Order: sequence, then C-alpha cells, then structure tokens
Amino acid sequence: MSSPQISIKSPKACQKAGKMLKEFCDTTSIHGLKYITEENSHWLKRAMWTLVFLGGILFSGYFCWQMWNKWEDSPVLMSLDSNRYPLKNIPFPAVTICNVNKVSKTKLLQFMEDPRYKDVTYEKMQETLRYMTKLDRAITNEKELEYLNGYYEALNISSLDLFEILRESAPSCKDMIMDCIWLGLPSPCFDYFSFVPTDDGICCTFNGAKYDDLELNIKSNENERLHVSGNGYRMGLALVLDANIEDYSVTNGKFDGFKVLVHTSEEFPDVADRGFVVGPGSETFVGVKGITTFNTEEVAKGVTPNKRQCQVEGEQTLKYFPQYSRSACTVECATRLMQDRCKCRPYFFRADRGTKLCDLASYSCISDAYEDVRQKEEVFCNCLPPCTDVWYDPEISYATFPGRGFNLTRTFKRLVAGLNLSSTTDSNEYFKSNVAVLHVYYKDKTGVRYKTDIRFGVEDFISAMGGLLGLGLGLSFISVFELFYFLCLRFIFPSSKTLFRNREQEMNCNSFPPGNKKNVWYPTCTAETA
Repeated sequence: MSSPQISIKSPKACQKAGKMLKEFCDTTSIHGLKYITEENSHWLKRAMWTLVFLGGILFSGYFCWQMWNKWEDSPVLMSLDSNRYPLKNIPFPAVTICNVNKVSKTKLLQFMEDPRYKDVTYEKMQETLRYMTKLDRAITNEKELEYLNGYYEALNISSLDLFEILRESAPSCKDMIMDCIWLGLPSPCFDYFSFVPTDDGICCTFNGAKYDDLELNIKSNENERLHVSGNGYRMGLALVLDANIEDYSVTNGKFDGFKVLVHTSEEFPDVADRGFVVGPGSETFVGVKGITTFNTEEVAKGVTPNKRQCQVEGEQTLKYFPQYSRSACTVECATRLMQDRCKCRPYFFRADRGTKLCDLASYSCISDAYEDVRQKEEVFCNCLPPCTDVWYDPEISYATFPGRGFNLTRTFKRLVAGLNLSSTTDSNEYFKSNVAVLHVYYKDKTGVRYKTDIRFGVEDFISAMGGLLGLGLGLSFISVFELFYFLCLRFIFPSSKTLFRNREQEMNCNSFPPGNKKNVWYPTCTAETA
C-alpha cells in the first residue's frame, strides 16, 4: 500500500508577481510608478504616466551613458596651477645652432690632401657629404647612392672614414661663434657648448644633455643644467655668429646663415624639422616663456597611460637616452626601425653596440624609415608625452645688424681685434654680409605651471550619476534598496520560508505522535492516496 501524499495549494506565480509589483509601485520612492498601478484609474492616465516614466528612463540612461563615455575617454584634466612659477625652478633651455654650410671649404681641401683620398675629386666628396647632411635627398636617388657606395668600396674607404671627413671638416663651435656671453659674462660661456650630430649635420648645442657615442668616438661636455633667476636679454645667452660665407662648400638651404632650435636638454635636436632661421646682418631676440607640467599621485596610480595620454616618470625607460622625452622616444623608435629594415644606423642616431654605420647605399632605406616615423608615428611608435614636462614657447623678433651704435661697444672692439679688420668700413661690410647676433632669454619674470589631475574621481562619478538618476527618475540610494528588498527579501525569502513550512508540515503529517496506537491522522492534514 502506497503512502498518502500531501497536496499543497499555492497562488499562481503570475498572480503573486503582479500583486508584488503593484505593492512595489504603490510604496516605492521612484517617481510616477504609483500613478500607473493606481486602482480605479483611467487607462489614459496610466498610459500618460507610463510614457512619462519611460521618458525619464531614456533621459537618465542617455546622459548617464554620456557621463560614462566622458569618464572613460578623458578621465584627466590639465588645469593652470600657477602663472607665477619661479624661473629658478625651470631649467634654462638648450640652444642648438646649425650652420647652413655643413662643410668648411678650407678644412675639406686640407683633409683631401691625405694620400688615402688622392683619387677622390673635391666635387665627388662634396656630393657625398651633401647626401650625408640632408637625408631627404636620398629618397629618390638610389642608383646614384649605389654608384657612390661602389666607388668608395673600390677605394677601400669605409662609411666610418666618410663620417670622420664630415666631422673634421664641419664648422666647429669656435668657427661659428665669434663671441659668447652668458649672464653678462664672456667666461665660462664656451664651456657649456657641445659639438654633436643632429639630423641637420653636426651642430653646436648650448646647455645640452650629455652625449656619448663610443662607436663614433663622440663625447660631449657634462655640465649641470643651467638656471637663471631673472628675465631680460642681459640674464640670458648672447651669441655673435659668423657665417663665413666665403668658406661655404656644402649647404642644405636656399639661404645663408643658421638654423636655431630652442628645446629641452633631454630632447633630440631635430633642427631640420623645427629650427628657425637666423640670417646674416640681423640681430635676433628670442624671448621664451617657460612652461612646466606635473601630475598628481592619483593620476599616476588610478589612470592608465592610454587614458591619461602621458607617461608618468619611470613608467617607460629608453635604451639610448638617460631620460624620457617624446622626441627621444620617437628617435629611438626610428632607430629600431632602421636597424630592422636597413641593418644599420645613421651617424646622428645612437644604436645597439656593434650596429654598423650606414653606408651610402643604405641612405635611401633609412630616409624612407625616417619618413614613415614622421608621417605615421602612432602606427610605428608608442610615444606619449611625459606627464611631468618642460617646454618653451618662443617669441622671435628681428632687427638689422649692425646698428650705428655698435661701433662704440666693447663687443665690437673684441670682434675687430679677433678678425684683424683694419678699418671701420671693412668691419661693417663684413658684419652685414656674414655676422648675426642671437639673444635667448626669458621674456617674463615668472613661468607657467600646469597640473594634470583626475577629471572625475569615483566619488565625482557617483555624484554625477546620482544627480542624473535623481533628476530623471527621482532614484536614490533608498530606491535602490527598495528594489533589492522587493526582489530578494519579499520575493525569494518568503518563498523559501513557505516551502520550508510545507516540508515541515509534511514531515509532521507522516509521523505519529507518541502513544498513538490506532494510527489516527490529525484533521489538519489533507491526505491523498496514490
């Protein structure tokens, strides 16, 4: 005989859910829901409030989505921290000066007297050095470069020999700079200059970072970064530059004079791309504004580099440069690309130890690689600007040189004595056609400092989202808890409690109380026979 079963009858699920939904709408703090489920309400009124409620959802949802995208795409904000930042805290800029003439005619002729180069004509060497000092000439001249490379291979002249010719015949800093004054004093101004390779030939850099290239035997002066505490051209760098036009041999411009770049010490001096022109017979004043940026600790810890769009100090290190900068990162990226594609490196980029110096046949390859990095940097390189950075905003003005009062200055007397000029007429004529004066200084008494900080912290984001949800729906923290309460505490737990009660009742009905000898069922149980 099968044991009897207990039949437990409960309301339908949909009826229970509908009842709970109505109870929630009648009691919730979310605006408008009580009018939708209000008893004896006209259907038109319910429809209107339903549309209003759906409109509130769309309104809040759209603007919350916009807020989320804004938080994801631009979580940081750069703001002005101080426009009275002390100049003594900003390093004086590095100044790189490149003569338009890359090779001294006098020096090259002397170098060509070496017996190793007796079979090389002066014109052939000029053509070779012109390719080496202006890279974009090599892009469409592969056949000419291959011919020259074969020509020098036949004479057993290596690429290192050609670089040596370029370095020894380039106008030196002493050749270009007739007079140098730093903070009003001529000494020790020359001690702060270095003779370094750039993408515009071999140039002179004032206040530059240390430059070592053991492969090419280049070592620059090592000095502390210079600082000044005041503004005005007397509190900066003043140079008298001699173009020496009669000594021109290999030029890479349509003008006479110099190209100058004002930059940070850590940057690679890409003078060919960013330099400005200083012509003979002119006096140029470059008043710079020092601008610095820094980041807060929250930015460094809480935001990824791709979102903040800058590199925190120590986050990325470079192989060939001691300190990170965007230009140095781009140069290192270009160097790696040249090593991979061309299996060599140009003389103005440092590379892995043992990497051979590019011969003339490779110049077309390295010029193509350099052009790819220039045009598609985001494809080939991952070079973000540093979050803590310094840059200089120059304001450039010109005047005719020499003026009438120049003959009475001490600078004039020093220059005439150094050039052995016999008369005032001769000296003025030489200055007008060959000499330029350059002043680099801080224009203002203070610099500008910007701060990179969190645009929206977590608390700001929650506040903004809460305001939008409150405006559109009247939704609050209490409303969210109400949803949790009705969905969990009132729906799940009561069901579990009822099921537990029914199971307990079933167990009681299938057991006999002590002393019940007649097996009598209690009237509270409903039995069904199988």
